[in-house]
Amino acid sequence: MLAAIVFWAASGMLAWVYVGYPLLVAVLARLAPWRLHPTGPVPTLTVAIAVHNEGAAIEERIADVLRQSTSDGVRLLEVLVGSDGSTDETDAIVANLALKDDRVELLALPRGGQTPTQDALFNAARGDVVILTDAETRFEPGCLARLGAAFRDPRVGAATGRLEWRDESATATSRNEGLYWRYERRIRELESRAGCLTAVTGALLGVRRSSYRAVPATASMDHLLPLYVREAGGAVIYVPDAVATDRPISGLREQFRNRTRTASRGIRANASMIGRLAPWHRPRAALAIWSHKLLRWATPWLVLLALVSGAIEATRGSVAGEAATIAIVVGGLAAGVGNLIASSGRRPPAPLAFARAFAIVNLAFARAWVDVLRGRRIAAWSGLEWEQPG
Repeated sequence: MLAAIVFWAASGMLAWVYVGYPLLVAVLARLAPWRLHPTGPVPTLTVAIAVHNEGAAIEERIADVLRQSTSDGVRLLEVLVGSDGSTDETDAIVANLALKDDRVELLALPRGGQTPTQDALFNAARGDVVILTDAETRFEPGCLARLGAAFRDPRVGAATGRLEWRDESATATSRNEGLYWRYERRIRELESRAGCLTAVTGALLGVRRSSYRAVPATASMDHLLPLYVREAGGAVIYVPDAVATDRPISGLREQFRNRTRTASRGIRANASMIGRLAPWHRPRAALAIWSHKLLRWATPWLVLLALVSGAIEATRGSVAGEAATIAIVVGGLAAGVGNLIASSGRRPPAPLAFARAFAIVNLAFARAWVDVLRGRRIAAWSGLEWEQPG
């Protein structure tokens, strides 16, 4: 009896996360869409770039941002670069650029980590809206104009754009990450139209300065700031035609590490806001937190529970248990074969590539839960550096 309860509970949650919830937000987006009402002026923009030892990329990054100022409707006030204890030529390059263009400003800070650096940037910013981005990111033409225009609606507290990977087809790992991002972007677009978006892209995130609230140093702004906006009654929206690109993921290890780091910080952030974004207080935000985030990050454990309980049920003659067990085992084998093909430098067939991508992402999710339960936290800038519990 217990195995049957566990099996149907785990299977039901998986079905909800990957079928039920996307269908629900699609229906809400169609029947009760949240629409922009651009009644206010075009806001002034501060582009804020937090960096650590980005001397090789920072000059072109700033030039890329400044090129956006020629787009119609862009009111680019300043480009702030927060240097988190850089020891290379980053500070000298930015300081030299600041002498040539008074819109560029350097904040040379002691080593403290990404979030404290971004906090200093917010405190120094003068624009109505602060756009957080990274040194490796590049804006497509019109990106800032379209993202900034969303804030003409006074209800909008945060907005995110569409991030794409440059040379996505270059490696199997990049294609995997691209596959994951295409799914993620589609869900975000539906959530935005349904008025329940809480997920954003940290490399392309606009936040109204008046909506800003300080984030704990060990948390990440791209996870918590949208939740703070939703708690205050503001809207978080996705602007699909505000496009930026980033470098492709270099390898499987980097993909796994990035997914693990993102999920571990996201689990902490979303779990910390469960009470403050309760269903009776902010129902649509609560729906997204549980369905798009916490339960989706719990997928590897739900699959494991469905596999074990399904196998037990299969021995008792359950057709559903047998079918689920076979499906999970076949999916795991497909992921393994897809990985072998990709490791040889060839492109796996689409079903095997999907299975491989799904497996890699969910293995990272499992590791993230382990890190959260063990109390491991990101110490500073690099994703390789960790702070032990204490």
